[in-house]
Amino acid sequence: MDVFKVGNDLTLDTLNRKVVKNGDNIPLPELSYRLLKVLVENAPNIVTHDQLIEAVWKERVVSDENLKKRVSRLRESLSDTYSEPKYIVAERGMGYRCIAPVAKVMSSEGNNNNDGADSQSTSSNKRSISRLPVVSFLALGLLAIGTILFLIFNLQNESPFNQRNEDLSYKAAQYYFKYTEKDNDTAISLYQDAIDSAPEEASNYSGLADAYLQGYWHYGKNETWLELGKKYAEKAVLLDDNLAWSHKSLGLAYYLSGQFENSIASFNLARQIEPNWGEVSAYTSLAHIQLGHLIEAHKLATSAVELDPGNPLTNASLGELYRQSYRFSAAEEQFKETLNKEPNSLISRLFFSEYLLASGRHIEAISLLREVIKKEQYSQQAHWLMGMALLIDTQTEESINEFAEASRLGGRYSLPAKVYLAALKMDSSKLTDLGEQVAELKFNGNQWAELTFLEGIVLMANNQTERATEKFKLAVTEGFTPTYRFTHLPVSSSVATSNRFNRLLNLIESKNRGKMPKRIPPTT
Repeated sequence: MDVFKVGNDLTLDTLNRKVVKNGDNIPLPELSYRLLKVLVENAPNIVTHDQLIEAVWKERVVSDENLKKRVSRLRESLSDTYSEPKYIVAERGMGYRCIAPVAKVMSSEGNNNNDGADSQSTSSNKRSISRLPVVSFLALGLLAIGTILFLIFNLQNESPFNQRNEDLSYKAAQYYFKYTEKDNDTAISLYQDAIDSAPEEASNYSGLADAYLQGYWHYGKNETWLELGKKYAEKAVLLDDNLAWSHKSLGLAYYLSGQFENSIASFNLARQIEPNWGEVSAYTSLAHIQLGHLIEAHKLATSAVELDPGNPLTNASLGELYRQSYRFSAAEEQFKETLNKEPNSLISRLFFSEYLLASGRHIEAISLLREVIKKEQYSQQAHWLMGMALLIDTQTEESINEFAEASRLGGRYSLPAKVYLAALKMDSSKLTDLGEQVAELKFNGNQWAELTFLEGIVLMANNQTERATEKFKLAVTEGFTPTYRFTHLPVSSSVATSNRFNRLLNLIESKNRGKMPKRIPPTT
């Protein structure tokens, strides 16, 4: 066992499992201690992601996201930062390394000094032998004191409560990353237990927030789950403003609430703290897409894939960027490549389904969505898209059934599904109530352009065709330009065949062409 001097102020004592900074003991959880130890022992060399996972988690199977979060927690314990690192840096696409100077100041394999031993006199040997019982007694006493101090230190830093919290957090993350409704519910329960064990640990609140938000986004949970996700994300930020995970969770809560500018602000804070976290760049790209910032979204989406090429979210986000930019060939290639790697990725299949609808291939979309719904029956977005596909295919009754299911389930498509359902059933009273809900969401800061489009449907269903057309035009101006949504409305109206509406479709076509990247001639 060795003792290392790390930089000017940090000491790592691997014999006593002790970390000291400026004379103060730093109590590290076991996983953080293992991570620091392997980085210091290999300094200044890069330690790959796989090597770190093997050294820290032993035989456990974990994702790169677990590693990133563990590095973030270690940095927090050492008061290290990403912007001005003293100890740890991330090497893009490779791993991490310790950049502080490391010197070994003591080793358990120290040499015994035997020079001149043969020249010792017999009398000296006798004196040494005569002192042996006293020396032995003193050595045993020192050993006993050292053992007691070692046990006290470890009891302080490795209490059953700390270890239990580590185990709960680890198990919760493992269930979360299985991406099923049942496992997500288990993750929530475990994160809640972890919070009971360590109520001031910000990462537990971030994990709980992510699980609630995932339930709302993908498993049909209601608005309460979105509110809880935001509540726990805000708590995580309050506890630790320097934890990237906290800001990422809050950014996702804002994104799902349609508050895209707030979402981008939170994601950017997370990116400042963790600049090599590809998933956060992907989320930021999706928020920029919603606001029509396609150039910035493209930079972020491509960077996300470079940072985390094996993550379905980063790859699916790039495909969605291509779709929204009307680069359909690139979108299809990207989605197929992504689904070839991860054929069961829900977000990839949902994004690809909408691409099929946008490219006029609704029959293929129906086939794919049937597979998705068979496996993910609570995916509200899948039922919503299936309702759209069946509406395009003029299977009106089947479409109504899918919109009814999407309305019953929770998620961000609840309101659109309810508007389409009421329009298809020609329920004017219900549509009026829904129109008021849409207006209230917009008044409260929801920036989703879909809402303006829904206002147009409500007006058209109530025979206010001129106002409806103006709302549709406003939606286009706000960036809502999927042509198939305008050509397959859930209401029958003569305005859909009027010259005014045709001019609106021409405007949409022009807007979509404008989204495509331009070739810039070289300067001479």
